Amino acid sequence: MDCNKLVEDRTPELEMEFNSEEDAYKFYNNYAFKTDFNVCKDYLNKDKDGVTTSRRYSYCKEGVKRKYEGDVMPKKTRAPTKTGCGTKMIIVLLREIMKYRVHDLILEHNHELHIA
Repeated sequence: MDCNKLVEDRTPELEMEFNSEEDAYKFYNNYAFKTDFNVCKDYLNKDKDGVTTSRRYSYCKEGVKRKYEGDVMPKKTRAPTKTGCGTKMIIVLLREIMKYRVHDLILEHNHELHIA
């Protein structure tokens, strides 16, 4: 991806291309910082040569906390940290040009963001 476009347009879009997996992460992390949420490197697929073929970046509060299933309830319970938010960006490697392209993108949150 052209570095000038990264500076001008900070909103991820489908079909965006990046020169490396790290460039994609930096871009999405910068977007997340500007919109006040945190990004986690979620799953990763590699080929037999160790080259990353796809990667998912997701919101750190993705998913829901499992319910306690033991015999005795714990004395202290923590406040819920997971919101079930499905915000994510998935990139895949285009082998013909050896660049990463945004394959799947969800930018909507299911909760309010606390923008300072």
